[in-house]
Amino acid sequence: MAFAADFVAIDFETANRRRDSACQLAAVTVRGGSIVDRAMWMIRPVPMQFSPGNIRIHGITPDRVADEPTFGEIWRDVAGYLEGQCVVAHNASFDIGVLLACLTAHRCDIPELQYTCTRAIARRCWPHRRRFGLKPLAEWLGINFRHHDALEDSIACAKILLAAGVDRRSESLEDLEQSLELNRGSAGDWGTRGPASRRRSGASRRRSLGTSSRRSGSGSWAGGRTAVSPRDVVAESPTTFTVEAAAADLQRLMVRGEFTRPLSGIAVRFVGKLCQMDADSSAELVGRLGGRADDGSADLIVYGRESAGAVAEAKTAADAAGVPAIAEADFLQRLGSGTLAVEGSPVS
Repeated sequence: MAFAADFVAIDFETANRRRDSACQLAAVTVRGGSIVDRAMWMIRPVPMQFSPGNIRIHGITPDRVADEPTFGEIWRDVAGYLEGQCVVAHNASFDIGVLLACLTAHRCDIPELQYTCTRAIARRCWPHRRRFGLKPLAEWLGINFRHHDALEDSIACAKILLAAGVDRRSESLEDLEQSLELNRGSAGDWGTRGPASRRRSGASRRRSLGTSSRRSGSGSWAGGRTAVSPRDVVAESPTTFTVEAAAADLQRLMVRGEFTRPLSGIAVRFVGKLCQMDADSSAELVGRLGGRADDGSADLIVYGRESAGAVAEAKTAADAAGVPAIAEADFLQRLGSGTLAVEGSPVS
């Protein structure tokens, strides 16, 4: 089931503390869960005043935008990207506020907008995380980008939303919002109303908790995935992955793998009894990381319970095929830390 979301992710950079001082704007269009278009505008703020603090953050200087159009001059082009779309931003109250301030300052008609916030979505989707800024979330999900560039930030924002939809097994943005009990925000010439939690009856909430395949009442991941308590993963850093004695953070690996695809083109054969995964979850993990699980020919052999028999079987199969072999726990650790190498470098 694919997350076929449609939305436009935006990000502003400003020249100073004023909301109407936009100096850069980007818009990234997502259709059917894929990025299909991206645009970026450099903007000459009016008045032309730059704060040294803002320059230190984004590196945009007055001379870089001195010959660029004003916001009012680019608005018609920008409006074509936003019209009729759900606008998405990280810390959306800031970006929507900048948009409305610029429209007002340049005497442009303010359209009716629907919008949502990836920070609010991430808080509900991954409540065990400690930090919900764009950079720490992107690093945790394996999204590489240059922070405080409007286009790069917009792409990262879009990918965070796509990751949330994949993780929650949602079919659309509306489906994701419903699963997170999050109402969409809106804006217009009357002001803004931000995304907010939906209020549901106690009976409805109990039915949802009783039948949900996304999270169990105890706070562990459910629905066919290996159970992971938030306590098991709350202390992990963005660049490390700890395999617990009883469970691996497959959720994080699968979500990250949608973008990093570390097993792209790699056939993986599993030998012996797995401790951290079952047959279905191991095949899903490999598939979502770009590879395929194959009981025949393989580029990598992963063995489960580290008994003498399992290790011997794996080594024999690996030697016969001329491919590396690796224990399941090491396989998961290296995937999480980004240090797994298959072609041209031994793994065993």
